[in-house]
Amino acid sequence: MAKALGQIEVRGKLGAILAADAALKEADVFLLGNETIRGGLTTIHIIGDVAAVKAAIKAGEVAVADKNCLISSHVIPRLDGQVEQMLMKSFGKKEDNPSDSNESNQPIIEEIEKDEDSSFDKEQLEKLRVADLRSLAYKSNLSTIKKSEIKSANKAVLIETLLDKGVKHNGID
Repeated sequence: MAKALGQIEVRGKLGAILAADAALKEADVFLLGNETIRGGLTTIHIIGDVAAVKAAIKAGEVAVADKNCLISSHVIPRLDGQVEQMLMKSFGKKEDNPSDSNESNQPIIEEIEKDEDSSFDKEQLEKLRVADLRSLAYKSNLSTIKKSEIKSANKAVLIETLLDKGVKHNGID
């Protein structure tokens, strides 16, 4: 299930509490926390599945609209797992429910590390994060892509290059 990040920016602590309370009562979402900057501007960060976050953000907007507190709001659907980890770390939260992509990454990497002679297939490569694909590409000494190109290559290019090479985990064909 794809996760989404919803943010509501309001004026003052009252607006933040009202928005967060309404959002959390509206849908099954998780409150990451809030950030307050100069002038009392506060941003509420909410995470959950896309539909629930959209409903929660809408409820939060409605709750503060008549109090003249609402500044803006935004929903980022299908939040990347790395962004979620960054947010969890910045708010000091433990990942009880890591994103789906991270759940699928770890077992594949661990399984391949146990059996170093196993080759990757396309399905396994697609489940890996771009950072893991780049790491694998660096270790594999690929002749079809320069090391300087690996750091800017997107996921599709990395997968195609690794599949063309027939890469095994230990980098030996």
